Amino acid sequence: MVRLYLDLETYRPNVKDAFIGERIISAGIIVDKTAYHERSLNRDIEPILFSEWDGYDEKTIVSKVEETVRSSQTEHPFTVLVGFNILRFDIPLLIAKSGKASQRLIEASSKLWYDAFTIDLMQQILAANWNRFKGSGMSNVVSTAIKLGMNPPDYPSSGAQIKGLYETGKFDEIETHLKQDLKIIRWLDLYGVRHLIEQGVKEQRPLFQKLSS
Repeated sequence: MVRLYLDLETYRPNVKDAFIGERIISAGIIVDKTAYHERSLNRDIEPILFSEWDGYDEKTIVSKVEETVRSSQTEHPFTVLVGFNILRFDIPLLIAKSGKASQRLIEASSKLWYDAFTIDLMQQILAANWNRFKGSGMSNVVSTAIKLGMNPPDYPSSGAQIKGLYETGKFDEIETHLKQDLKIIRWLDLYGVRHLIEQGVKEQRPLFQKLSS
């Protein structure tokens, strides 16, 4: 089995309008062949990055991501795709972008993602939040894990800052953010989600939000 940890960075002219005029500017994938156990976190794996500032336009970024997934599916009997909010954002956006040319391409892209078993960590983490989406964003999940002494990877910036970083040409900072996202996604998959859910059950409250008095 191989696990592919996937994350996208996008430029969105209006930060409130997901998918509207949104452009993929960078994609990162960690190809993880280690044991599916928290001990595997002791081994760092350098991600594969495809970014606009490295000469890849959006069409090529999407193509490179799909090639990586397809190659894994060919080389390994079992490929698991893992991300945070990947079912609501990353995969639908990749399908939409790949299907701009023709109906045939969108069908092929949809089949590619269908063939990859997918774990959406945001959906899993809802079990620690009484199935409430409020408060279950990446930043709040990480800050909660820090407060609980779980020692997650650093999360120095939020996705909301990408627009400003892109417009000012701070591509290195975007790349740093992307790499940290991938580290956190892998940490959540191998360790964090399970322990956060256990803590939510123990405390008998939505873990990522304050109860109203």
